[in-house]
Amino acid sequence: MYLPYVPSDVLDKSEELLARQNNGQYLCDKCGSQFPLLALLKKHAECHRDKKIIQIKCNICNYLGSGRDILIVHYNNTHGIKIEHETYKFESLETFQTWKLEMEKKTFSMFINKRNKNINETTTKLEYYCHRSGYYKARGENIRHLKRQGTNKINGYCPANLKVTIKNGKYSVNYCGTHVGHKQVEDLGHLFLTKEERHQIAAKIASKVPMQVILNDVRDSVSQCQLQRMHLLTKKDLFNIERSYNLNASSVRHENDAISVEAWVNELRLNNCVSFYKRQDSLSEEYPELKKEDFALIIMTDGQKELLAKFGNDCICIDGTHGLNGYGFELHTLLVLDDIREGYPCAFLISNRSDVAVFKIFFKCIEEKLGYKILAKVFMSDMAEAYYKAWLEVMYPPNFRLFCAWHVDRAWRKNLNKLTEKKVQVYKILRLLMQEREINTFFNIQEKFLLFLNESVETLEFAQYYKDNYMSKPEFWAYCFRLNSGINTNMHIERMHRTIKHIYLHGKFVKRLDKAIDGIMKFVRDKLFERVIILYKGKVSTKLSDLRHRHKLSETMDIKKVIYNNLTYTVASSSTNEMYTVEEVKLDCTCKLICDECNTCIHHFSCSCLDNSIKWNMCKHIHLVCRYINQLPKAVEIIEEESFLAENNLIMDVNKKDQEISSLIETITTNKPMQQKNYYDQVCERKQKIMDEMARLQNEIKLVNSIEEIEVFERNMAPIWPCLAAVRDHRKSHVGLPEVSASIKNIPPNKKIEPQRRLYRTKKQPKGKKLTLNKPSAQEADLLAAQLLLKNKLE
Repeated sequence: MYLPYVPSDVLDKSEELLARQNNGQYLCDKCGSQFPLLALLKKHAECHRDKKIIQIKCNICNYLGSGRDILIVHYNNTHGIKIEHETYKFESLETFQTWKLEMEKKTFSMFINKRNKNINETTTKLEYYCHRSGYYKARGENIRHLKRQGTNKINGYCPANLKVTIKNGKYSVNYCGTHVGHKQVEDLGHLFLTKEERHQIAAKIASKVPMQVILNDVRDSVSQCQLQRMHLLTKKDLFNIERSYNLNASSVRHENDAISVEAWVNELRLNNCVSFYKRQDSLSEEYPELKKEDFALIIMTDGQKELLAKFGNDCICIDGTHGLNGYGFELHTLLVLDDIREGYPCAFLISNRSDVAVFKIFFKCIEEKLGYKILAKVFMSDMAEAYYKAWLEVMYPPNFRLFCAWHVDRAWRKNLNKLTEKKVQVYKILRLLMQEREINTFFNIQEKFLLFLNESVETLEFAQYYKDNYMSKPEFWAYCFRLNSGINTNMHIERMHRTIKHIYLHGKFVKRLDKAIDGIMKFVRDKLFERVIILYKGKVSTKLSDLRHRHKLSETMDIKKVIYNNLTYTVASSSTNEMYTVEEVKLDCTCKLICDECNTCIHHFSCSCLDNSIKWNMCKHIHLVCRYINQLPKAVEIIEEESFLAENNLIMDVNKKDQEISSLIETITTNKPMQQKNYYDQVCERKQKIMDEMARLQNEIKLVNSIEEIEVFERNMAPIWPCLAAVRDHRKSHVGLPEVSASIKNIPPNKKIEPQRRLYRTKKQPKGKKLTLNKPSAQEADLLAAQLLLKNKLE
């Protein structure tokens, strides 16, 4: 039985097995030769193939030779180039490599190993060729141009080479140092950084040395000697080294963003941070309303959960932003305000959808993690209905549903761009409507405002826009319906999104989603640390700073302006003819927003002025009332009684603070705190854990059967060596910074640098009149209201 020869990609393994069982032979269909093994037949088939004669080009005269030896003779006879050889002997691999590196450095060349040939058990031959010899082969699809310096290949033959014979551990080198077809002095830009140079740079990057500092050190090392390849280092080289050694692994887990995000999710799940994840090109059994192409990732750490449980019954803010990835996925953030009115993000949703269905999933996951439904005092979002509808289907209805005043104002400004003559006038009336604090007056002004809009053809379209979007729901945006709600704008979320984009993502448009997730998680970690720092050291928040500023303003006011009448205080306005009413609201409070001079917190009194009832600041009128109360004869007894209560509350607060700090620290740390052991025991214990993990990895390596799996191991092992080198170098040398000179010490840290001298225009340029939309002052608001209500002509 004979089996004819067929190509290896067609032959079935069962046929070979059948031939072996039947003592069959493989038959060559060209000459009839028989072979017991398929490998022997394949080797025999090489003799029947037509061998192409390879023509090698001379770079000087375009002569084509049929081999390297013929071309070397051509160089000698035609061009007078003598090919010289030298012989060296080395006792070990280290001495050979040291000589090779020095030789390449001096001659501005590089030799690469193309093949090894094992002669016998004790002898091996290596061949190194000039890295510029050969022909350029395009590997891509010619989408990009070649780099400006051109390819490394000279599209010809350079005879320089190294022929190394290794016998019994000793190295014998036949070195040909004659280069043809390129000038070595001009080859500096075509050289690669050596492995040792790349390793040194990687160690510095692993030590968190800034890239600009690395470049400065390299460029400062240039002397009068010749330039080396290291001196041509660029930031692009540094980024390439960082990527090849996988030193940016804190954010990029894999070059494929989808796989990297999967790795992030798996890692976050170990710490109970992922509430829900649905990748693209998959279906969710739990939520079948999500389509195959949908993406959804909900992140909520245990620390965020505790902050939401503690402050979620007050103000809930939610908003979305884009620009954190290149796929159009939006980041939606749920945020609460703490006891000093600082914003803390409590949950994140990253999704390609922004509708009720996906927001219901978001809120449902939050409810499941908390274990109960949230009853919030205020729910603030943008003017879209998706957030609120989803909230009502999952959580309890809030006491207030508010639009962000900044979003409303922005929408008005955008639509007013269509007007020309009455643009400023209409905007000021809109602001008057928004800021009106009497409900009846609000509806009266609104009625007159609509009549005013319908009188002109120019404003008819805006009148319809106002009716469709604002007239039917004034309770969402008018100040008269949000008195003492405690919040007016969603700027906490706006500020948070800007912080993530400009601080944690360095102000760049990030295309990779894994980098955005890394930035979000670092921001959450820092916010939790900020909370711990506040509990230990306190913080002068914006609210507290405003509180102190308003106390100073109250000191310029006459205390005689306060009129006490039936448990209320009346204070005359310092700028208008309005009278404000201050009432005592809450006696027992443990908040941290306290005026030390007044010995009163922000919740103790309420005032009918805009600053307190809407912006929720401790206004100057309240400070004035506190000063008035403190100068009364019974104030000393009241203060002593309040201080006694404050001491008792302080004892309770200390216990609560300790519990909150320990809880936050436990959620911040990814691992449980180690028991107190001496340093040596900790090192031994952790070494043993690493060795056990390495043993598991060795078993996993045996199961690897794809290039992708091998690349995962290579990528994660690459940063180990430079990081180890960086740590060991740091332990060996503790180099401090030089002493700051006395002249620099005396300069204030906030002093600005002197501006550079610039050319400037000497002729004044005529400025075109540009209409600006400014909020009406108190006098303008009173005048506008009077004109509308009295049907006078608006000015």
